[in-house]
Amino acid sequence: MTSRPRLAGTVVVVAAPDGAGLARRLVAEGATVVVTAPASEEVGQLLRELEGGPGRVALFDGADVDALVEFISEQFAERPPVS
Repeated sequence: MTSRPRLAGTVVVVAAPDGAGLARRLVAEGATVVVTAPASEEVGQLLRELEGGPGRVALFDGADVDALVEFISEQFAERPPVS
């Protein structure tokens, strides 16, 4: 029986490209990572790399904090709270 990834069910916001290493580690541990960054080739490469999981990844291209909160709420509304 395989164990559940340690951070499964956790949603984390990481700024890229500076937080790319952190994003890799969190996704490897099973977290869902929301990468905040303007779209670029570098960010696109990071997203392609992270798509292999085991965690999930989403991109938020913007700097508006209220819009980020709304984005996260919409993306993960059906997820139960982490206890």
